[in-house]
Amino acid sequence: MPGRRQGRCGDEQFLLFTLQGFPGADLKGKDGTTSADRSKLTPKKVSVKPGEETRFTLHVPPNNSGGSGVTFTSLVVTPPNETHSHTLPLSINIAVSDGSSPAAITVDPVGAGK
Repeated sequence: MPGRRQGRCGDEQFLLFTLQGFPGADLKGKDGTTSADRSKLTPKKVSVKPGEETRFTLHVPPNNSGGSGVTFTSLVVTPPNETHSHTLPLSINIAVSDGSSPAAITVDPVGAGK
């Protein structure tokens, strides 16, 4: 795994994982898949030990259109510099775009929540 470091501290062995960048974030539903664009935030390095966590934020505009919109039922997340993704169940409804001004779905870099 990129960014993996291993070492010893006294008699205890530890692992430290370092991540930097944006996760891939794809919303999937019965009508297809939409990929989140990257936000304007600058990625910073974040290190986590086994059992720790880090976060990212997915920004999704609310559906205030009065219409039924489009519903996404899963989020496929791929960590930065990785090829293995994880699928999470969810339910997000956004307004349907007419194509002239697409709904902005953006993702922040990992570590924004740590």
